[in-house]
Amino acid sequence: MRQFISDSELDDSGCLTVSGKKFRHMVQVLRVAPGDMIHARLPDGSIQPMTVAKINQAEKNLVLQCAGEINRQDESLKGTSPNQASPQKIKPQIEMWLFQFAAKPPKMDLIIRQATECGVSFIVPVRGEFCQSGPIESAEKKSSGSDLRWQRIITEAREQSGSPVDTKVLPCVTLEKALDLWRHANEKSNGKAVVLYEQCEGTVTIHGAFADNIGIEKTAVFVGAEGGISPGEIEVMKNSGIHPVHFATNILRCETAALYGLAAVQSTLMEKELWQFKG
Repeated sequence: MRQFISDSELDDSGCLTVSGKKFRHMVQVLRVAPGDMIHARLPDGSIQPMTVAKINQAEKNLVLQCAGEINRQDESLKGTSPNQASPQKIKPQIEMWLFQFAAKPPKMDLIIRQATECGVSFIVPVRGEFCQSGPIESAEKKSSGSDLRWQRIITEAREQSGSPVDTKVLPCVTLEKALDLWRHANEKSNGKAVVLYEQCEGTVTIHGAFADNIGIEKTAVFVGAEGGISPGEIEVMKNSGIHPVHFATNILRCETAALYGLAAVQSTLMEKELWQFKG
């Protein structure tokens, strides 16, 4: 069962009134009908099972009504059918970041959708040496807040996947500012970052990058655009403590590499107790 991302809290009667673009999305895309069940993700992060109580086509709004007890953020979902995929209740213990060098607009759209589905907390577009000017300009515009396309993609991806993470796209920055941003994010936490690199020399495996770290709280993946990442940029990242990682596989497109890298890091961290190197 997919989730609906609500901008407002329940009213005193335990209902939500949906209008505007969200109404059109639910009626035209999700094709809900009176009596349908849906999970609503409230602003406090809690999940509430709800019923579509009323659809008013004339006024372009619909009413969702709570089904069963009103859940709170620290409670579990109850009564979910085994054959329904419920939205995730608890955020992942490890906060994930994606630093994506600006790729062509359709590829960036796909990367943002997939990263959201993976539960990435922050996506940072990066102006790289091998990035083309058009994609950079597009990323700067769409990440500035003046263009809502990426926010719509994130909302729809969360509704589809059930992700509890409120994914944010930060402004497009240079590599130097991206590294400063990552350092600042880890001033009071234990973080580890990797950069995916198509060359083998000077790289480590994904397991090697995370072998000697305990209690990781944040992790970041840096991924190049269509032209990759320059050797000079790799050197700058290495000097900043970012580990270059090479996957012994086919050469991946940037949109594939982002998803592949995120999945590999998540699996490595989630299953660390099974494979961790023993001293």
